[in-house]
Amino acid sequence: MVAIVSRLAGAVIFSAVTLLLATAGGAAAQDRDYGPAPAFTLESVSGERTVLGEALARGPVILDFWATWCGPCRQALPALQRLHERYASRGLTILAVSIDEPRNHPKIGAAARALGLTFPILIDAEKRAAQLYRVESIPMTFLIDREGRIRSLHRGYRQGDAERLELELLPLLEVEAGTSE
Repeated sequence: MVAIVSRLAGAVIFSAVTLLLATAGGAAAQDRDYGPAPAFTLESVSGERTVLGEALARGPVILDFWATWCGPCRQALPALQRLHERYASRGLTILAVSIDEPRNHPKIGAAARALGLTFPILIDAEKRAAQLYRVESIPMTFLIDREGRIRSLHRGYRQGDAERLELELLPLLEVEAGTSE
């Protein structure tokens, strides 16, 4: 019983701190630090092996956890595609990690094509990456700087989230390019 209460208390504290940090205004993304981004390697729907560290070597990464059956995810992904189109040439990598159950794996590629996604779509078949990132709801989106530090976290998808994410991303691209003022 004590172990259950202890785990529950820990989860409540983690959730409260995460919510407070995620909704705190004022600080620019490069000033925030949610800690190191856990490393992972996943296979894409096209069968390619994707390593987070290799993506970070090119620049910042937007890491989005989603599923084919998630309505808000299907709204968020086209907004991420627009960010990909705008900033991939400046080093941004977007990785969309599907946490679909194995029975839905055949639907992942079709959903990505239907949404017009051209960035890597990864499959977290055993949900190890989702566990590393403590994904409790989807969509859940992380902005990670080139040094591998999580700079912002977005839970769910609401109107204006893509614009907020873009504002958090821009200073990281400027730092990456060495053009920060």
